[in-house]
Amino acid sequence: MLLLEPKAPHARCAVAILVDPAGRYLMQLRDDIPTIEAPGHWGLFGGGLEPGESFEDGLVRELAEELAFTPRRMRLVTELVYPARKADRVRPCYQQYFEVPVTPDEVAAMRQAEGAGMAFFALPALLCEPKVVPADAFGLLVHARAAGR
Repeated sequence: MLLLEPKAPHARCAVAILVDPAGRYLMQLRDDIPTIEAPGHWGLFGGGLEPGESFEDGLVRELAEELAFTPRRMRLVTELVYPARKADRVRPCYQQYFEVPVTPDEVAAMRQAEGAGMAFFALPALLCEPKVVPADAFGLLVHARAAGR
């Protein structure tokens, strides 16, 4: 049974739209653990903020933890409040999406510490994947439209 938590505070998350010079998106294959949101789905890198942490600082920390990567620059693309499901609970999540350009050399130096894998996708191919985190698909569509793709 799914339990809604209307009085629960919003989770705050920052995610990176890691995009290469060809316009492809670097995605994380999430671990297949039933207690996390969207197990076994392709999603963006990033995660929850610590108390008092800014979205930008949280994203830099998350990318360091998940990929041993520090972005050269980032730009806010959009934001979304959506119902995040974790185990048998749902609570609102306020998420900001940041464009983070990456070079081939930066990607080659990344060391993934979280998730079951990572791969580049062109947006049409990614949207054909049967398991993509819905909130992340939203952020990618907004980014692609703004970039004229």
